Amino acid sequence: MQTYGEVLARDSHHYGEAMWYYALAHRPAKVREVMNLLISYSLLQSTPYPPANDLDDHLHRLLADRNETLRAFAVRDLEAAELLGKMLSGYASLRQFYELRDGDNAGAAAAAPATRRQQAVAALAGVVASADDNIRGGLFDAGRDAIVSEDFLLALLGEASVFVAGPDHAFDGSSSPEVDLGQIDVLLKAIEDLQSVGDRVYGSAEEFFRLVLASAPGGGKGSTPADLMRKSGGGAGGGSFVLAGSQVLAGKLQRSISGGVRRDVKRGWDWRSGVGGGGGGTTTNTTGKEFLRRMRVGLTKDLARLWLEEADGGTWS
Repeated sequence: MQTYGEVLARDSHHYGEAMWYYALAHRPAKVREVMNLLISYSLLQSTPYPPANDLDDHLHRLLADRNETLRAFAVRDLEAAELLGKMLSGYASLRQFYELRDGDNAGAAAAAPATRRQQAVAALAGVVASADDNIRGGLFDAGRDAIVSEDFLLALLGEASVFVAGPDHAFDGSSSPEVDLGQIDVLLKAIEDLQSVGDRVYGSAEEFFRLVLASAPGGGKGSTPADLMRKSGGGAGGGSFVLAGSQVLAGKLQRSISGGVRRDVKRGWDWRSGVGGGGGGTTTNTTGKEFLRRMRVGLTKDLARLWLEEADGGTWS
């Protein structure tokens, strides 16, 4: 006998309503599955999913007025409201990052571009830190119950890469880094943990990373995301990363990326453009290890620039 939440998750886009009914049933694993689906869609196309005009009433209320909505839910079931509030935080922060990047709400649109970028990197750093929780110190521990799956960590670092000095950035101390000391610490720890963790966990993160690159406009060099999923021994359709535990949600992801990527998205920027290096455009041949190496070099340059600012009488960012 299927629950109402399962019917909603399978047959509709009422994701917020589905999460609420799963929470009422005290099924945190099911709430997490829906959250993973929403984060997967968002990262794959580097844009908020669902779009603002497709949010169901529950999800709209949770995102637009989270505290008041959770208080109203708590009157009915306090434990369910607490579960939903906890699970929602990572997705809500990722969505906030995209909205700040694209100026897709009144507050973001009114802010100066530099201010928006500062707010965006702060929101994203919080999501990266959450995704790193389960592999802290390079040791996988599901008992830490991270809000955001470690499978998304490489893709999240990709989103953060636009704020980090590029490999060709001149080290002249002429401009302040966009990342502050605390954010550099978060990013470097995540990189080190990914490079130290076991092959199974790292391989899952890299597999999703390649799916994201293949989903970029013009990406894949002949491979589509669906091609990569079929070729891999796991993935959302086969068992190595986060959606493998849910055939329903994995099927939704498979159908989505098989149907192609959205072409009507207006992004403030897209980190996947030129990620292969050398100005050659996006390529799924870029490995996670190559990407992480470039990130470490860039973060080292940013840290050195912060040291120069301090030595020249400035203050830490």
